[in-house]
Amino acid sequence: MGTWWGNLFGALLLLASLATASATAAALRRARRAMTAGIRPPRSPEQRLDLYELAYLHGQASRVVDVALLRMHRGRRLTARRTAVDRVELRPSGRGPRDDVETMALDLMAGAADGEGGLRWPPVFGDGHPRMRALRDRLVLDGLMSDDNFPLGVLRRSPATQRWLAARNRHATVVRWLPAAAAAGVVLAVAAHAPLPLLGYPPLLWWARAVRERAEGAFAQISVTDAGRAAMKAAERPEWIRPDESAGLRDLAVHGLVLLSARHPLRLPEPPRRADPPPRPEPPREPVVIYEGPGLGGL
Repeated sequence: MGTWWGNLFGALLLLASLATASATAAALRRARRAMTAGIRPPRSPEQRLDLYELAYLHGQASRVVDVALLRMHRGRRLTARRTAVDRVELRPSGRGPRDDVETMALDLMAGAADGEGGLRWPPVFGDGHPRMRALRDRLVLDGLMSDDNFPLGVLRRSPATQRWLAARNRHATVVRWLPAAAAAGVVLAVAAHAPLPLLGYPPLLWWARAVRERAEGAFAQISVTDAGRAAMKAAERPEWIRPDESAGLRDLAVHGLVLLSARHPLRLPEPPRRADPPPRPEPPREPVVIYEGPGLGGL
């Protein structure tokens, strides 16, 4: 193959690689614009958090369940009995739950209880329940917390975010295959004595990898945002407490079960006491040998 044909086929291979990488990069930019198009301004700190939102910002899903159960227990709508150091028995009583979060907490408790109705305390829950996901989604869309390090106000499981993830994966796949195209270009250049098209591969590889790295590391690792911290700070004011709620429930949402007294059935279990180590036996003493040399004269 002559040099002219080698340059032509090498240029066509380079243009095909450039066109493929450019197409996936453009699709990635469009998907990002669509993902961030619906972001709204963060919620103002003057807009009051409810009790469960405050609990989630401080302690995630498990804190929300704790607050709901303590609220029912204080309202005599839930009986709690300590059956072991780290186990409790919970039974609804009276009028039962009065909102969907309390209903969710009872459902989670029933699912985590053993055959005898006992429950390991304190329980640990995630965001698997639909009501808990709705609470988290509301905080994310209001700009009070981020969803798995995505842009503020963007839900990871939204359709627009899923399309952006798919576009990012497609571009990453193209970037992984670009070195193979460059290797094919090298083989073609050696066989045809046409090295000119090889000059385009270094900037192409650098640009495509830069686009991939920006897509993978563009979002800061934030859990609670500045707006969320401002709302949490506003909840410390006395006027935040509504007439039908108590300061104790607010403090519980902020600090958790550590505030409960040692006699409360839903208190945190005491850490096991460390026993004193057994005494170490003294090492045996070696007998002292006194050597007396021979007397004068050798006898």
